[in-house]
Amino acid sequence: MENVLSSRIVFECPIFKVEEADVRLASGSTAKRWYVVLPDGVSVVCLRNSRIIVLKELRSASQSMQWTLPGGVVEEGETSEQAAVREVIEETGLEPLDIRWLDTFRRPSVAFKQTFHLFMATRFRQVGPVEAGIEVNEFTFTDVAKLLDAGELIEQFTVYGKLRKLLQDGSVGGR
Repeated sequence: MENVLSSRIVFECPIFKVEEADVRLASGSTAKRWYVVLPDGVSVVCLRNSRIIVLKELRSASQSMQWTLPGGVVEEGETSEQAAVREVIEETGLEPLDIRWLDTFRRPSVAFKQTFHLFMATRFRQVGPVEAGIEVNEFTFTDVAKLLDAGELIEQFTVYGKLRKLLQDGSVGGR
């Protein structure tokens, strides 16, 4: 187990910070660690007509089309629930009329610090167009489970692990 003795932000840009930390190792010696600190993230399991809304969009960093749930980051001054609602509207053109928190967890990583908030929404109102460059799809629970098993839902891997567990437990409805 490592104990953080001290830390400081050594770099900051609009999308992340870099933190340098001095840690005490189990052996008693000390070492330096560097972490990428990201803003809190949100993902929303949107259930409509007994199907899960899944987005396909171009991720510029990898230059590839990827499957994802509606979601993004919590902006300054927002609650995680407000961010979840905003992201669903921006990415799908649908306003969640009921949204409930499912889980909050930290991204399991050696180098990244980030907290995710997972929500579920089941009723919607059309309020605008779909964000440009995003393809909105509705899949059965079985099809989403297949995408997860095939590793095609590679963004936000922790969220998908939680979603996979919810699908297996039946916590988001029947298959």
